[in-house]
Amino acid sequence: MPQSVNVRAIVIQGLSILIICAIIEILAGDVLGRMGEKLTVTLPGLILIIPPLLDLRGNVNGALASRLGTALHTGILEPKFSMSDELKINVASSLILSLIASATIGVIASLISLLFGISAINFITLIIVAVAAGFISGVILAVLTVAVSIFSYIRGWDPDNITAPLMATLGDLITMVSIFIVVLVV
Repeated sequence: MPQSVNVRAIVIQGLSILIICAIIEILAGDVLGRMGEKLTVTLPGLILIIPPLLDLRGNVNGALASRLGTALHTGILEPKFSMSDELKINVASSLILSLIASATIGVIASLISLLFGISAINFITLIIVAVAAGFISGVILAVLTVAVSIFSYIRGWDPDNITAPLMATLGDLITMVSIFIVVLVV
């Protein structure tokens, strides 16, 4: 009997979070749609950084969520909202990885635009947009990942069922909004 309860809990948690994720993805698509003119006219070439930045957010924060879930399950991380050494190491490494990968995405997008003759904003601006959007979304998502992991664990939910899919999806929305804000400033 306990095994069926676990299966039921996994299905309920998984289905609930996937429905929420679908709604969030629709919102992210709406933000992308509203950026249409900026992408095609004002800042051509910006479209080259959007897919990899979105993928980056999901990968980095999904990994962070998995590490935190494992740390919570094994007792390495206490389910408290305090900055333990384990939490500092995980958050710092995800932010450093985000910055390096965002800069790399900016450089590669610039090189691809040159290689294929795609009209694009200048090299430095593309890197600045990628790094700034990556940093803003990285900080926001790191905080949310920690909060959702600990909150779900405290509530008796499995953080592995909740946090990783939710952060990957929220990563898309928050990254799109971050890109939009950075583009407005640039």
